[in-house]
Amino acid sequence: MNTKTILVIIAIVVSIGILFELQGRFVTGSPNISSTSGISLSTNPDPLQPGPATFLIEVKDKNGKPVDDAKVSYDLNMTTMNMGPQQGDATPQGNGRYSAVGRMTMRGPWRVSAKVTMPDGSVENRDFTVDVP
Repeated sequence: MNTKTILVIIAIVVSIGILFELQGRFVTGSPNISSTSGISLSTNPDPLQPGPATFLIEVKDKNGKPVDDAKVSYDLNMTTMNMGPQQGDATPQGNGRYSAVGRMTMRGPWRVSAKVTMPDGSVENRDFTVDVP
């Protein structure tokens, strides 16, 4: 690929990112990104930056009590281009919190997919979109 083609591709990706941001589809600078089922996500650092990041996935039962004996796995990748998935099992931290580590290799939108297998065997999947400004 020549330099001109690469610049055109970069311009298209940036334009798409701007359009999504204008539509309010990214969550930025939010210390706690919640879902309705008792699964939430926070990040360190907050806001995210290029480089290493920790994702704290919090799991609560229907009554709002922390779930310590769930199995939580995660998948991390950009939403606008495939950067190669980063995936694995989150590490239990106690009090319903599970820690996952990833590397934000580029600025832009990223999807954190969490798969939570509850102690009763039920499975809940949640996707969170975060932005690296």
